[in-house]
Amino acid sequence: MKSLNSATEAPLLPLELWVPGADLLREVPPALRAMLSEPGPVRALGARLIEQRLGFLNREQQERVAAPAASCLVRDEMLLEAGRPRIFVEALIPDCTLELHPWLGELGDASLGATLSGAGRIEQGAFEFAPLPASHPLAARAVDGLAAPPAMLWARRAWYGLGGRRLLIHELFLPEPAPC
Repeated sequence: MKSLNSATEAPLLPLELWVPGADLLREVPPALRAMLSEPGPVRALGARLIEQRLGFLNREQQERVAAPAASCLVRDEMLLEAGRPRIFVEALIPDCTLELHPWLGELGDASLGATLSGAGRIEQGAFEFAPLPASHPLAARAVDGLAAPPAMLWARRAWYGLGGRRLLIHELFLPEPAPC
């Protein structure tokens, strides 16, 4: 595994950013490590829908969710703690999954994680983790509007399955607000 601190090494390519399991978690601050290690999608916080739009899966994402076509619904939501942004969530819901579960496109401000937890039996792929620089397109959307955006965000992703169809969830953990 490449070091995260070496300025002389070549930057990681996008597909190399995501690392499975415990190796990467050793470099995460202990308080955040507990959140990143939680099973299932984060669901205990309030939620606010940011945007839903038509999108397209790249080849790697399409293979990960076993989607026959690249088109998908992209759902961005912010999970809040005491009214403060804490976790940015991007869900990529392939059209084939949406056809079987149209309610996934009608959640509004309901938390996707909480909704999935109440949906009965769901499958989950292994978590992968990444330190995303603020310049990464996903991280840039997560920190948009923050007064003091961090240089890097810790992220995790996993696929979730409902009735044989999958969706991919990225969760980006925002830094704790500074005490007043």
